[in-house]
Amino acid sequence: MKMNHLCCLLTCLLCGQLRAQKPVGENPPLIPATFSVWSQRQDMGKWAGKNFRLSVAIRAMPADEEAFAVAFVRNEYKEQKARNWTWMDNMADRPVRDSIWKTCVLEGTFDRSAPYMGWGVLGFGNGTFYYDDFHLSVESEGGKWLEIPLANGNFEQESLEPWQQTSMGVPARVLGATAVLSTENPFEGKKCLLVENRFIPAKK
Repeated sequence: MKMNHLCCLLTCLLCGQLRAQKPVGENPPLIPATFSVWSQRQDMGKWAGKNFRLSVAIRAMPADEEAFAVAFVRNEYKEQKARNWTWMDNMADRPVRDSIWKTCVLEGTFDRSAPYMGWGVLGFGNGTFYYDDFHLSVESEGGKWLEIPLANGNFEQESLEPWQQTSMGVPARVLGATAVLSTENPFEGKKCLLVENRFIPAKK
């Protein structure tokens, strides 16, 4: 699949730029890219070995046929560094390009060896991408599903915190990419996350 090959290439290129990270407290590196990511991570060791479901509402206004919006979830090791995960669903097989809200579900199992859950949103290419109403549930005893709170998963707080811009799992700043809380047609509540990519096209 053409998109998967492109994502693999971008991963290799960006990993080289992100291996050496700035000390805590300093600005993360400013990098060129063709996608932008905002994410969080959370210790889920309490639920190791349990199945989970992560749902999110997404809509997209891509600037061209190559652009799209997705969410992702990963099983990550405790240490936060580039590509430090054992498994990821990044919706590569089901990108969102529709301007109408669509609820997407990502499913997996929490890994005992990589107890942190990394989760977030990705906008690929130029465009405006909207995200709202994250919910996480874990399968408990008897097959019942228990909802686990996610910090600012509904984007109703006064700021984006604790969301941060990242790339390959570590803090980064991407040229031409911004994210704000928006009151423009949220899926639920009063606000949603608006990610805008305005990348300079590569010279041919």
